[in-house]
Amino acid sequence: MKPTIGMKQKTVYGAIKKLDKATNRMIAKYLGWDINRVTGRVTELVGLGMVTSDGTHKDKETNRTVTLWKAL
Repeated sequence: MKPTIGMKQKTVYGAIKKLDKATNRMIAKYLGWDINRVTGRVTELVGLGMVTSDGTHKDKETNRTVTLWKAL
């Protein structure tokens, strides 16, 4: 049975599915949201088992290694 999720979680989940694999920054840019609105929703979706890590990616803007997310 799929867990019940809120509207913002559905929006973030849909963005991850559409982008195939995405970092929090990619999701935020795609949705036109601040990154702080995205990170919490991604964490919640990971906890629900709907999203998982798919490796890492070097963010060219921040020069940091960040997690790539994919929808299950």
